[in-house]
Amino acid sequence: MKFVDLEKEYDYFGGIDEKVSQVMSSGHYLLGDQLASLEEEFAAFIGKDHGIGVKNCTDAIMLTLKAIWKPGMPIILPNFGAYPTAVASRNITDNIYYVDVDRSLTIDPSKMPDVKNGIVIVVHLFGNNCDMAPIMEYCKSHNHLLIEDCAQSTGSGSGIKGDYSVFSFYPTKPLAAMGDGGMICTNEDPEIFKQLRFYGQSGADIHRVGINSRMDEMQAAIVRSKLSGFTLLNQNRREICERYRKIVRSYDIREGCVFHQFVVLFNKRDVVVDALRESSIPFIIHYKHHVSEVAALSGKFNKVSYRVNDKCISLPCHPFMNTSEIEQIEEFLYKHQEYEYEE
Repeated sequence: MKFVDLEKEYDYFGGIDEKVSQVMSSGHYLLGDQLASLEEEFAAFIGKDHGIGVKNCTDAIMLTLKAIWKPGMPIILPNFGAYPTAVASRNITDNIYYVDVDRSLTIDPSKMPDVKNGIVIVVHLFGNNCDMAPIMEYCKSHNHLLIEDCAQSTGSGSGIKGDYSVFSFYPTKPLAAMGDGGMICTNEDPEIFKQLRFYGQSGADIHRVGINSRMDEMQAAIVRSKLSGFTLLNQNRREICERYRKIVRSYDIREGCVFHQFVVLFNKRDVVVDALRESSIPFIIHYKHHVSEVAALSGKFNKVSYRVNDKCISLPCHPFMNTSEIEQIEEFLYKHQEYEYEE
């Protein structure tokens, strides 16, 4: 059993070799037709006017912040999840407020700080959508711009409600390249983002200080080849995870969840981890620390009230699992459901 099976995903999507070969023979490897087409097609899929392809999602967050952040503006982030969201933000400022997650493992709208005129970055973690209505109301009342981090939730319906949304095409993500890739989506004029990803340059002139963050043509071609079919893989993950959820609650799921990971909160996690190893079932701990407890990422407000980092285990739910593998996970969950964390 594999935690993910990228070889089977490669076989599933026919025509990738042909697309890559066309790029290789074209002699045009950066900022060409493949990326321009992906930007247009992906933005239309999400429901935004513009897409701007960049090297990865971390760059997508950082470039969005470079475009909109002004000195003194606070940035508000969830205190649990993948670290790159915070890494990108800390590259801009240390004026960061970390907010607890709730039972959905996404940011808890009731815990938002009473600060104004800043930027909120919500993370649709593990493919599960945030509770957007109260978040948007909070942003409106406190005059915050809103960025949706959809790195793990492509295809869930996320990415349309924020002022900006960012996506990852990392190989294990729902819509995946075969290397790095990211996208910024917005209804605003995309020119500033196109400049920022190319040193700040437009034409022969440098207009602002940017970075080098170009998504290459081969990765764009690969993502394009999967765009029309990857939602079926999301559905396969949903069906597998719904079987698991008949045994364990996992976390609170919202409509549209694509189950980038299937996460269970366990008491006595070490006992469950030892049993997983004995059963040769692959697993990953997502994530070992709350973000603010990583010294390099510490911000202005770091209190953790709802602690989940010592309880989470991610189990295999990739869309190419066979029946016996799914049943093995189900059997394991039946045997160890007594350890599931209940509030």
